[in-house]
Amino acid sequence: MTTLEFPDGQVLTIESSAPDFAFTALLPPHHAGPPTHRHRHEWEHFTVASGRLVVRVGRERRLLVPGESVAVPPGTTHAFANPFAEPVRLRTVESPAGPLQAQLRALASSPDRPPLRELARINAEHDWSFTVAGLPDAPQRALWWLLAQLGRGGRR
Repeated sequence: MTTLEFPDGQVLTIESSAPDFAFTALLPPHHAGPPTHRHRHEWEHFTVASGRLVVRVGRERRLLVPGESVAVPPGTTHAFANPFAEPVRLRTVESPAGPLQAQLRALASSPDRPPLRELARINAEHDWSFTVAGLPDAPQRALWWLLAQLGRGGRR
């Protein structure tokens, strides 16, 4: 098993990489979580082991407690956060395995700020699977493409 430690205090333990990407995450208290986003091709399944997790799936917000889970179909806008004073431990499965593991590794290795060029390169390699919610796909893909090109030094 591989453990990734993030500058914001998250700790992920990778359980499997294929055919599904599965990991356990420990989110510190008051962790904002990722931006609201969607995946074009992958399902995500979150199960809370301890603590409480606020999850947004589409327009619905839910509070998950230990033993509860939620499945997020491809294309569904979602996010999660730990706004509470205690940590939360959850298991996440991405099915089939897509760009999430590479994205998380890039984020864990960048202590100061998100490595946008590397994230764009990863996204380009996975058919633009990841999109941030609230922005139209066409201009977002153009921006991801431009950042990916800059990350490659303009190489094609």
